[in-house]
Amino acid sequence: MDAQSLQLKRNALMMHQTKYVFLLFLLVNSTVYTTCSTAVQEGEDVDLHPFVKVGTKYYLVSTLALELNWFAAAHFCRSYDSDLLTIESLAEKNALFSHLKQMQISHMRTWTSSNDLAEEGMYMSLNSGRLMLYTFWEENEPNNADASEDCVEVSLIDDSFTMNDNNCYKGRKHIICEKHLSLKARDSATKSESNCEDKVRNCGLKKLIEVYQQSAHILNCRE
Repeated sequence: MDAQSLQLKRNALMMHQTKYVFLLFLLVNSTVYTTCSTAVQEGEDVDLHPFVKVGTKYYLVSTLALELNWFAAAHFCRSYDSDLLTIESLAEKNALFSHLKQMQISHMRTWTSSNDLAEEGMYMSLNSGRLMLYTFWEENEPNNADASEDCVEVSLIDDSFTMNDNNCYKGRKHIICEKHLSLKARDSATKSESNCEDKVRNCGLKKLIEVYQQSAHILNCRE
């Protein structure tokens, strides 16, 4: 077998293996997180590492842009038993904007849970199943360019923090996942750190992002 044929065979094998890495990653994450309570009790600060409390919500913010379309990003957040970003008020917008600035992030595009996939022009939150409560559209947006923009992103460019509709299949976005204050889940709130959180702390967000970027290594959590 010549060198070119051998390389083609290796590439085919790598592609075959790579397409299962994402599913394996979600499986590993679901194993780690399914026993962890994610409800946040009203008036209580808890440790939900790697999530950080900002205002009344807990956010996980990737510092690197990932090649994830809207659907893959939603799955990524669900693997943390969380949801895509949903900004529901001016206070939440300002709190998150300040937090990103403190992280020294000046340029970012990130998916939100909002979309009009069901009915054009009617933007619904995937998280709540209700109409989008709060908007801060960029000028002349949403415009449904090429009749193919159904998912809402948030764009941070220097001091501009706006919303835009975009093609759901476009990638290269930062990811922000959120856990929010759940009034219905007060009684099930976790009041102490669990073994699951210890495992997350040992693995680290950086390792998880590397899995998505490289599609070559499977998360290895060990106590």
